Amino acid sequence: MSTALVILTWNEVDAVRVIFPKINKEWVDEILVVDGGSTDGTMDEAKKADFRVIKQKIKGHGGAIITGIENTKSDNIIIFGPDGNHEPEEIPRLIQKIEEGYDQVVVSRFTKQSIIKEPNYSFVKFGNQFFTFWVNILFRGHLSDSMTDSRIITRRAFNELDFDVLLLDSTLTMTIRGMKKKQKMTEIVGDQGKRIGGKRKMKPFKTGVLIIKRIIKEL
Repeated sequence: MSTALVILTWNEVDAVRVIFPKINKEWVDEILVVDGGSTDGTMDEAKKADFRVIKQKIKGHGGAIITGIENTKSDNIIIFGPDGNHEPEEIPRLIQKIEEGYDQVVVSRFTKQSIIKEPNYSFVKFGNQFFTFWVNILFRGHLSDSMTDSRIITRRAFNELDFDVLLLDSTLTMTIRGMKKKQKMTEIVGDQGKRIGGKRKMKPFKTGVLIIKRIIKEL
């Protein structure tokens, strides 16, 4: 089966310079960089790496995912953020795992083996684990990280989700709707890497409120 790597960027030039050289183009069949309107040279760096780059058509994190999937053709899609929080080495591991017959495979940052390298991350970790606990109970899941961006999903499974969520609750929605559809889901061990330059886009309190509303709506 073919695999597309969809990389979501927005003013991450420092991280892109570090992360992109570590991505082996032979891992996947397509690579697409979806940029949300960077003004710091991120798109130029992506083009230097000889990656296909398009400007995001729909605003928001979920909008970037939709844009990426609509502009690729492969059977499987990997969603990847190049800010340093996720490691390129996760890419071939995700592909290997989904080939075992899964619909979605997520990279969990909160297994017993995971390492948190990002400073001042305790509050975010607590919030993620709190919401993941309730998602597992309410939607009969078994994951340790329901909100991770880094994941692979088959195109067939994505089409089942009727995906229409544009903000930062987008990947949580992919998890919840996958559970509701009884998709075959699993996780692999990952770490929470230290951000490389740029600014964290996620605002914990605002995102927390958004997630609560999303869980209620999905119920």
